[in-house]
Amino acid sequence: MWISRSVLMLALLAPVAECQQSYKVYTEHPRLWLDARRLRLLRRERERDSIRWQQLQLLLKSRQPLPEEPLVRALLYQVAGEQPSGKEAVAWALKRATLAGDPDPAELRHLAVVFDWCHPLFSEAQRTKVAGRMARGVQAATGQNSMRALASAVLAAVVLADDWPGSEQALAAAFDKKWRPALLPALRESRLLDRPADRVAFLEMCYAARDNLNLDLWEQSPAFFKQFPIYLLLQYYPPPVTVAGHRFRQPSEPSTAKSDPAVEGELARVAELLAAAYETGSVETQFLQGWITHDIYRLRTLSGAPYEFLWMNPYQPGLSYYAVPLRLYDEAAGRLWARSNWDDDAAWIGYRQAELQLFADGERTVIDPSTQPAPIVFPQLAVVPAKGEVAFKVRLVEGDEVFVVGLEAGRTYWVKTGESQFVPRTAGRGGILALHASAGEETAFELKTMDPNPPPPTLEKKKKKK
Repeated sequence: MWISRSVLMLALLAPVAECQQSYKVYTEHPRLWLDARRLRLLRRERERDSIRWQQLQLLLKSRQPLPEEPLVRALLYQVAGEQPSGKEAVAWALKRATLAGDPDPAELRHLAVVFDWCHPLFSEAQRTKVAGRMARGVQAATGQNSMRALASAVLAAVVLADDWPGSEQALAAAFDKKWRPALLPALRESRLLDRPADRVAFLEMCYAARDNLNLDLWEQSPAFFKQFPIYLLLQYYPPPVTVAGHRFRQPSEPSTAKSDPAVEGELARVAELLAAAYETGSVETQFLQGWITHDIYRLRTLSGAPYEFLWMNPYQPGLSYYAVPLRLYDEAAGRLWARSNWDDDAAWIGYRQAELQLFADGERTVIDPSTQPAPIVFPQLAVVPAKGEVAFKVRLVEGDEVFVVGLEAGRTYWVKTGESQFVPRTAGRGGILALHASAGEETAFELKTMDPNPPPPTLEKKKKKK
């Protein structure tokens, strides 16, 4: 049978076309975060007058100004059917639509949520007015190089699918020109989500992409997200902080950073809630669920309580985080964390961005490799600060590892373990060298810098006795 060349080419190209990502949105409102399952959960929480619903109601009755009041009013409309609250959110959006200039990413995100959740309450003329401001915001945000700007642009473009002809093109630009070439490689190298605010923005975008575009961003970096929940647990300094009666865990940070512990702690908690709700089937997220169920850390602040109600699922099964390993070596990012135990008075050690921190007895210390005389031994690992040549001894138990940190990333060193010969080993990203030794005995290690063309160091031969 004769087949034309054009027909053959179409047949060959069809599978390729099917594999291309579509950015056409076919879902109905609400499109952001409130799928049918979550809406049922939230409405059930309201009916049973759960502690988180009571908490939100108390804040509303207090008449204190809510930092994200439009979102809260739109949430009440969706969960409780309170039209007056929904109309307040609509009035806020209409007022913003009269302003000059483009909305910043934070305003654009709020506009997207209100426009989506209160969509039936807008008249056609009102939708056109608000959609125009949002469209300008999408175009401005897509040109920025930040996770929060990209996430806001994606949320707004998804919501505007029926009200702005440029929605599909804007989503294609966001994912094909910004996400894949620039941000995804950074994510795979664990360089994208160090700040809690970026984690929240990214995870909110993940829900919008999966629910409306059938695009699972976690599947694009499976190695990172395999360890992501454990990273969220281990990156904290052990002791919590109490600010104005509210208890927060402390995200670790470089010693030069001067963050507000309440703001960072609140955002870190929201990111945990988002991550635990996104992937409920893995063992790692079940450990995270066990971690977030401690009510002492429940968000009761004006800005945090709405998200505690929105994202916490008290019925989701969790596992005890006491079974989580006490260390995490992130080879892709060149960073290392460990704790002595899971109690609040535990010691903690962390290495990232060439800085080694030790948190013990309520104080954080930055370790200078040139003055540290011995390995720092924790359960499951020993950490050795070094700038170059070093010799040390350490006793290990089964499963322990030794990490030499502070070396020159990508440089090869001569390494001798015990009585073996020197062998070449290359320091990984961040200047970390992972070493192994036999358990149950004290082992000597020695590192020597490698000159351009030297013969390898050798052990001195023992002289035979005559």
